[in-house]
Amino acid sequence: MSTKKVYIISAVFIFLTLSLACGISFSDSGESEPNLQMTRQVLQLTQSALDAGQNAPQPQQQQPDQQGDTSKDIAAEPEEEDDGIPCNDSHIISETIKDGTVFQPGEKFEKTWTLRNEGDCDWTTGYNFKFIEGNRLGGESSVKVPSVIEPNEDITFLVNLTAPNEAGDYTGVWQLFADDGEEMGRYWVKIAVEEPAPPPEPFAVTSVSTNLQKNYNGACPVVIDVEIYIKANGKGKVVYQPETSDLGKAPEDTINFGGVGTVTETYTWTIQNPGNFWLKVFIKEPNNQPFGPDEFTVNCQ
Repeated sequence: MSTKKVYIISAVFIFLTLSLACGISFSDSGESEPNLQMTRQVLQLTQSALDAGQNAPQPQQQQPDQQGDTSKDIAAEPEEEDDGIPCNDSHIISETIKDGTVFQPGEKFEKTWTLRNEGDCDWTTGYNFKFIEGNRLGGESSVKVPSVIEPNEDITFLVNLTAPNEAGDYTGVWQLFADDGEEMGRYWVKIAVEEPAPPPEPFAVTSVSTNLQKNYNGACPVVIDVEIYIKANGKGKVVYQPETSDLGKAPEDTINFGGVGTVTETYTWTIQNPGNFWLKVFIKEPNNQPFGPDEFTVNCQ
């Protein structure tokens, strides 16, 4: 009950009490008509006061919110907006060793991938770059992120690899994992291993020939301009020594070959008398081998 209603009832009660006290008759004849009429008027006034108290406007009570806070000065906390960027995301920026690069069996090489953190979360030292399938090629099975990589920062992962000994095509796949095991991008290396090249032949003289004819005719002495053609299979030094049937061995001479090819050596040979003759060439280095003889006949008078 409101305070105002209490005041009204109290005032009417006091008024009614006083009025009844004034109108009480102590005679034996009972209540007089004037007193009865007054009582009725007092009761009507009391009822009117009560009705007025019930119909009086009641003060509105403020309703609390769901948290019980009735203050209108405290602003609601704004909701965090979703920017559409995942927590963990990676993107390749560059790499070494193009797909299909050819290697010799057993050849060692390095493969690198430079990745960018394109997510909202830092890459901590709990993140790992792991081999997951294919041919590992002797590379690391896991490479840890060495320090915190923040969004939009780059990191380069390197693995040391070795080409297999057998010819063929090989692929190895590595993948980046978050510290809670969430999977990110996959990155690979694809190489080809060719058949092993045959071992190179040791340096050697492969042939020796001359420009000598089978017969020489004319007046004696016969002068012959001899050409010796020495062919080698690569780069190296050749020590040779000519030898003739009439003069014996000549002094040694040296030729330096810059690669595969033929070198021509010349000298003059004078024959005084007719007869059968021959020429040999001894390759002291690197073959330790004689070539020839080249035989011919001189007819002179």
